[in-house]
Amino acid sequence: MKKNNVINVKDICISTYTNVDGQALKIAVTELFSVCDIVVVSFHGIDSVSTSFLNSSFGELVSNFGIDNIRKRVKVTNYTTSLINSIKKYINSLTFELV
Repeated sequence: MKKNNVINVKDICISTYTNVDGQALKIAVTELFSVCDIVVVSFHGIDSVSTSFLNSSFGELVSNFGIDNIRKRVKVTNYTTSLINSIKKYINSLTFELV
């Protein structure tokens, strides 16, 4: 199995603000999961993302594959501090424990 593969968000998404763009990223990551151990998502040249984009990309990936699997298999690179903070805050909001 291939060890990793890089997805450049700018190559597959028109923007990082819509559900449609988030879906494009989710589909690309999902397709690579079948042939790659690790998927690297590069946010080179991107400063921000919307909640809609995160819902349709990372949110659906977590829903489909589980948080532990996503944390192990998806690596984010080429990000700004504010961008990675937004992604972390979003992911952490998905992982609270229900009592």
